[in-house]
Amino acid sequence: MGLFYRFFTWFRRREEVQAPVEKEERRSFFIYIMKTPEIVTYLRREKGIAMRKLELTLIDDENRPAYQVAQIAELLMKDLNFFCLLTERAEAFEELVEEAMEEHGLLMVLRSREEGQVPGNLTLDVGEWEKQLDIVSAVGYNTLTI
Repeated sequence: MGLFYRFFTWFRRREEVQAPVEKEERRSFFIYIMKTPEIVTYLRREKGIAMRKLELTLIDDENRPAYQVAQIAELLMKDLNFFCLLTERAEAFEELVEEAMEEHGLLMVLRSREEGQVPGNLTLDVGEWEKQLDIVSAVGYNTLTI
């Protein structure tokens, strides 16, 4: 009984230490995913690019799961005429390319990063945006209701 109790308390402490860090990472990237259309709109307006002339390039982060990058692409592809995804794992996004053509009539191009110049007039790098954008703060804010 004592051995089981010690094992259980050790496992519980280990679980408590690991869970908050993982939860914070997921939460912050999830917020970035949901804010992506707003981010693109802001950047497009800052550059003075009309929506009909927007050619968006999304650079994949191979450290993230492919479904997260696909979710970002699905949020962005609704109003685009041209969409390029630079990735080294093209097989993971082939179904997304077919979906873009069938549902939105969008020509989505998959290219490797080594193929030369980045196409399009607006580039969004998923691997670098958490370092550049100041959307998520680790500080929690308290609100006072009067």
